[in-house]
Parts: sequence; structure tokens; C-alpha cells
Amino acid sequence: MRKVILAMLISLVGLSFMGCSGPEQKVKNVTNNYYQALINEDFEKAFEMLYLYDFAEDKHPTDGTTLNKKKAKEFYLKKVEVLKENNYKVTDFEITKVRKEDGHTSFAEVKLNVEVNGESIEWHETVDEWEGKAWIIDEHDPFAKYRDGKMNFDFEKELEENEMTMVEEENTF
Repeated sequence: MRKVILAMLISLVGLSFMGCSGPEQKVKNVTNNYYQALINEDFEKAFEMLYLYDFAEDKHPTDGTTLNKKKAKEFYLKKVEVLKENNYKVTDFEITKVRKEDGHTSFAEVKLNVEVNGESIEWHETVDEWEGKAWIIDEHDPFAKYRDGKMNFDFEKELEENEMTMVEEENTF
């Protein structure tokens, strides 16, 4: 009888540890690793943590990217140059909530503190863990596209639109 009870206890403890590597923990891990790499300005590590996908109307993000790893990394590091040119820095982040949907998908709600040209700004975004990587899916930060996994978009056009939007926002205050 003691052996049966002992076996059941060991099984319960083992199952509880298996739950620690579930969707909630996975999204926390990729989120922490991605944002910490940005804070450390380790953009190569941040790139490794990102889920990459082509940004096009005729493609769904879950289709991934058509770029090979070398080209994708070059594109990402080119995007990062826009951040550097604007003195953009991620200074802090906090996972404010992890929500679970459909039983197997978890999302991390993140409060993000950044500096742009010395001005502190707080943003909120949502991160999904997709294929072991961070997929930044709900973002309001106009500079997010220069640090997330979006690939294959018209860089110059985005820069022009971003500048126009920022000028409009400045004129409304």
C-alpha cells in the first residue's frame, strides 16, 4: 500500500513540474529573453528570439518569411539602424498579465518603457510564443516595426509614413 501511495505522490509531483513548461511559461520565457536582449542592445540575440514573417497583404504571419536566415538577419539589423538613428532604447519592461486562450495559446501583456531622443514613453504590446519565438502581435509603438519580426516590407515608404504621422501628432498638441 505504501508503494502505491508513494508512486502516486511521485506521479503528482512529476505532473506538476510538467505544467511549469506549459504555454504560460513558454510565452514568459521568450518575452523575457527578447526584451532583455533589447535592453542590453544585443540585437543579434533579439533577432534569434523573434518569430519572423513577411509583412504582406497576401500572406498570413503564420506563413513565416521567404527570406533565408542570412537575408532576414541583414534586414533586421538594417531595421535596427532606424532605432539607433532616433536614439531609441528599450529601458525596461514588465509582463503585466499572461492570458490563456483556447486551452493551448498564451499571450503576454507587456508594459514597455522606451526612450526616443531622450524622451521617456510607455507603450503596451502583446506577445505570442510561436514556434519557440516571440511574435509581437499587438503594438502601438511606431518604432516597433524596426525591432519586431516583420520582414520584407518597403523600408523607405514606412519611414516616410512614420515621419508624417509623428509630425501630425506633434501638431495636435
